[in-house]
Amino acid sequence: MIAASFLVRILANIGRFSQILARLNMVEMLGVGTGGMMKKFVVVTALAAVLLQHPVSTAVAKDVCYSPAAIEAEEALRFITDLMVASTACRDQTYGLFQQRNRDAIVAYQKAMIAHFHGNAAFDKWHTSLANEASLKTAGMSSTQVCQQAADNMKKAASLDVKGLRAFAAAAAASAAPRYNKCRR
Repeated sequence: MIAASFLVRILANIGRFSQILARLNMVEMLGVGTGGMMKKFVVVTALAAVLLQHPVSTAVAKDVCYSPAAIEAEEALRFITDLMVASTACRDQTYGLFQQRNRDAIVAYQKAMIAHFHGNAAFDKWHTSLANEASLKTAGMSSTQVCQQAADNMKKAASLDVKGLRAFAAAAAASAAPRYNKCRR
């Protein structure tokens, strides 16, 4: 599957984070008054370290041009990645069900971005960086806060079929288009 190496990278990063979190729990058990601020600092620092390992920027590069299909695909994959992170944090099945229902559209968006990045390796780096960026947005938040913040997106995802996802992504692309450097061919 296209996203196999992406998932391997995410799982490797989760392994690193679980080691850090295990150490944090140990520090609290020892009674060294670290409090919530220390946890947030360590989690944000760990996420920043992971992002530095994946230097491919998910920000729209000014020197790279985007076709309308690439803009739509990127916006769709941003939504899907945010959904994945939120569903995981909330221990919710929305992402899994969404992925099953929209598999063909998701694969098509992945293929469009592979073409845009000229290969799987660059796409995998970008996609991993995108997931890290999505995780960083929720760093230091409680799962309750993450779930409250993601409630609208999870509700939207629960209602989207392939046709609805494509319409949603097209609307998101139209809204985000000014941020992209469009190809002039």
